[in-house]
Amino acid sequence: MPLQPPIDAIDPAQIAAALGEAERLRASWQLDAAEDAYRALWSVAALRPRLLTELAITLAHQGRAGEALDAVAEAEALAPDDATIAQNRLILEKLREPEDPALFLALHNRYGDRFVPTRAELFRQLPQRAPGPLRIAYLGVDAHTALARFVPMLATHHDRSRFHAAFFYGASDEATIAAARAQLPQVAHVSVRDIAPQRLALALAQGGVDIAVDLIGHGHGSVLEALAYRPAPLQLTWLDYVATTGCAAIDGRICDRWTDPPEGASWCREQAIRLDVPQWCALPPSRPVPRRQERGRQVLGIVNATNKASPRLYALAARVLEALPRAQLRVIGVAGARARQAALASMPPQLHARVLLIDRVPEIEYHALVAGIDVALDPLVFSGATTTLDCLHGGLPVLTRPGVLPHTRSSLAILAHLGLDELIARDDDDLVARAVALLADEPRRHALSESLPRRVADSSLTDPARFLPNFEDALWRAFQQRSHA
Repeated sequence: MPLQPPIDAIDPAQIAAALGEAERLRASWQLDAAEDAYRALWSVAALRPRLLTELAITLAHQGRAGEALDAVAEAEALAPDDATIAQNRLILEKLREPEDPALFLALHNRYGDRFVPTRAELFRQLPQRAPGPLRIAYLGVDAHTALARFVPMLATHHDRSRFHAAFFYGASDEATIAAARAQLPQVAHVSVRDIAPQRLALALAQGGVDIAVDLIGHGHGSVLEALAYRPAPLQLTWLDYVATTGCAAIDGRICDRWTDPPEGASWCREQAIRLDVPQWCALPPSRPVPRRQERGRQVLGIVNATNKASPRLYALAARVLEALPRAQLRVIGVAGARARQAALASMPPQLHARVLLIDRVPEIEYHALVAGIDVALDPLVFSGATTTLDCLHGGLPVLTRPGVLPHTRSSLAILAHLGLDELIARDDDDLVARAVALLADEPRRHALSESLPRRVADSSLTDPARFLPNFEDALWRAFQQRSHA
C-alpha cells in the first residue's frame, strides 16, 4: 500500500491536523491507515521521538510486539528525559517474548527513581485526626473499562465500621459521576479530572486519607505522580497494572500467593501484600449466548486483546492444529490486514485455511463467537483476568502456561483457586499436549464445561462476601505494620 505524501515540516497547523487524524484512525481501530499516517510525518525530525512512540502503540495493537519494543526503545534513546515515552516503554515491556524479569524490574525502578522520586511526606505535615474507620481513597476507578466490573463491590461490601471509601475519577464527566453517586451512594465520588498531581496530593492529605490505592499503575493519569508527595501513611497499587510500579512512594502491591509466590524471587519494588484468594472479584458478565457444539470439529480460540497474542502463542496453536486434522483456530479482534499477516506469519501456510481471523465486533457478536469455541488459550506474555473469568463463567475452558512475572500468572491464580490444575501447563509442550487431549475428548470437555459456571459462582472471584473480608484483613494488617514502623 503506498504511503501518504510527506507532510510539509514548516506548517505546524498541518502537522497538528495530521497527528489528530492519525490518533482518530487508531482510536477507531483503522490500524493500517493509522500506521501509514504516522509514517507520513517521518520527515518532521522534531517529532521523531513522539512518532516512534505512537507507532509503537499502533504496532502493538497489530500484534507486532517485537517491532513495537524496538520503536519505543529508539524513541527513548532519542528523548531520554521524556517521562511519557519512558512510561509507554514500561507498558509495552509486558509484551516482550520471552519475558526478561530482571530487565522488567530494572526499567521500572529506573523510571521511578528518575521521574517519580518521593518528593514529600504530606501526611506528616497535618494534624493527626481522631480515631475512627480507616479512610481509603481508590484512585483511578474509571481508568479502564474493565474496572467497572471490579469497583462496585468496594462500595457495597466494605465493612463501614472499619473502612470508609471514596472513589476518585480522572477521566469521567460530571454526568457520569452523578450517575455513579446515584447508583453507589455508600461511598464518596470525587472528580480529579485536570487536577495537577501536587494539588491532588494535598487534597488527599487534607482529607485525612489513611490508605491510598492506585488502580492504574502506569496507565493513563497522574496518580503515581500525586502519590510521590506521600499524602497517605499507606500507599498501595492494585488491580489494573498487575506489576510493580517501580516507585519508592508506593509501599505495597496487593497480589496473591499465585501471582507472587512467597517462595519465589520478588519482581516488585513494593512489599508484596499477598491475599489467600485471587486478587480479583468481579461482577458476573451479562449472561453469555448458549454454547453451541459442532460434533467432529474442534474449535481452539484466542479471545484476548490481540496485542497479547504473541508469535509463540500462534506457533503453539499451530502445533495443536497439526495434531488434530479437523480442528480450527478462531481468533477474535484482529483489526487490519497487517495484524492478520502478523498472526499468520507464525503458522505454516498449509494451516492458514483452518485459521479464522475475525475483526473487532460488537459485544453481542463477540459473545456469540466465543460461545462457539471449545477451548481457549490464555496469552503467554500478558495473562488474562477479566477475559478468563468471563470465559469460565460461560463454560469455556481456558488453558494457561504461566511465566515468572506476575502479569503472566493471572489465569494461573484463577484456575488454581478453582481447583482446575488440569488447565495449567508446565511448559509449551505441556500446553500443546493438554489442548490436544481436551479438544479430542468430547465427553470430558462437555463435563468440564458444565461445571465451570458453578465453580466460579461458588468462589471469591464473583462473591464479595467471600473476597472482601480477606482483602480488608490484608489492608488492616498492612496499615498496622506501617503505623508501628
